[in-house]
Amino acid sequence: MSEIVIAEYECGDEERMAAIAPRAFGVWARYGIDYSLPRDKVEEEYRQEALGYAAQVRQGRPDISIFTAKLDGFLIGYIVVRLDEYRTRRFGLKWGNLQSLAVDPDYHHRGIGKALIARAMQWFRDQGCEYVEVTTDQNNIAAIRAYEGAGFRTIYCSLTLSQYLK
Repeated sequence: MSEIVIAEYECGDEERMAAIAPRAFGVWARYGIDYSLPRDKVEEEYRQEALGYAAQVRQGRPDISIFTAKLDGFLIGYIVVRLDEYRTRRFGLKWGNLQSLAVDPDYHHRGIGKALIARAMQWFRDQGCEYVEVTTDQNNIAAIRAYEGAGFRTIYCSLTLSQYLK
């Protein structure tokens, strides 16, 4: 039986991350659920977001890290973690953000998100974080359950309203 391995980002992982992102966020995330937006542009937005995170890690920035989930060496999910310097200064406690969590839909319901969150939380502890937050979409029930299962609680909810003008 194959085992899922959670590891640090490696150069080359970004291409698979960019392939997963539109599939993972395309029906759950802000732009993905707004069908007035062109699908190709939405997909490209999510691809570029994943590539941007990877570029920051490759630059050696100490405030960001990516952990991947691989099955038989094939990347099936990732999580992006970041230290928030501004809020750390503002609130006087080391602040972290779960920036992005994406699991290929073909591999849902296998505990991959849970394992990635656990690894992320260990990273935050290792960094000395005292407070960690994550933002997700209200309709992403799977993500909400995964975060709540890891000890997060809902503290604030907002709405985004839009109007497409032609």
